[in-house]
Amino acid sequence: MDYRQLLANTEYLLDLTIRMAHHSTAIEGNSLTQNETASILLEGFIPRAMNEREYYEVKNYQQLMPFLLTSLESETPIDNEFIKKIHAILMQHLIDNHGKFKTIQNVVLGADFETEKPYKVPTTLKDWCDNLTYQLDRAQSDDQKLAIIMDAHIKFERIHPFNDGNGRTGRSLIFYSVLEHNLMPFVIAKEAKDIYMQAMRTENAQQLVQLAKEAQIIEKKRIESFLEQNKHRIEVPNTTSSSQSDWLEPRKRKGRGF
Repeated sequence: MDYRQLLANTEYLLDLTIRMAHHSTAIEGNSLTQNETASILLEGFIPRAMNEREYYEVKNYQQLMPFLLTSLESETPIDNEFIKKIHAILMQHLIDNHGKFKTIQNVVLGADFETEKPYKVPTTLKDWCDNLTYQLDRAQSDDQKLAIIMDAHIKFERIHPFNDGNGRTGRSLIFYSVLEHNLMPFVIAKEAKDIYMQAMRTENAQQLVQLAKEAQIIEKKRIESFLEQNKHRIEVPNTTSSSQSDWLEPRKRKGRGF
């Protein structure tokens, strides 16, 4: 199956975007429910009084997915500038230096390792990008590709190139990499946070691969449900023009403020 073609299914793509936004931010501590995330992304509706930061953490995924799809279509390689663009989108309205590498040393809470020094980040991250591309281009199987991607994720988080937002940026890079190499996409669920964080702290790439494969099994069932649903749908010709991101334009609805 061509998984990039699968993203032409608008309903599946919306569903995937909502789940990515919800679970990736929930892993970082966001308290919004998946239904609340859907309300924000689909309807532009704030369902209740909420923290402004939590709102933008999920809202920013509305711009992220179109950017990733356009980048896949143009075969944009993963490099420093591409990574900074992802970070700029995800951290808009959240930090004043979104899309810029850190300038002061940062630490990972509870970690027993030191993240990369700020002045070394551009060079170290370039080496990370080059190594990821080199390994994936020479991989002999899908299993090998997945192992390379998950191992690279661990290394990316240890570089920790930004002041904040490294985790969600890294997970977005996983998503881009698997589709770039026609692997089944998946979402690391918030329910798997403890296993995920343990694997990251202990650099256990094998455990991360197992987590990814279990997530792919769940995603496969969801994909099959959407494909089956489409079999029974009557196609209606689309006579209106639309932009690349129209599928995620919210239907405006008046709601509460922050």
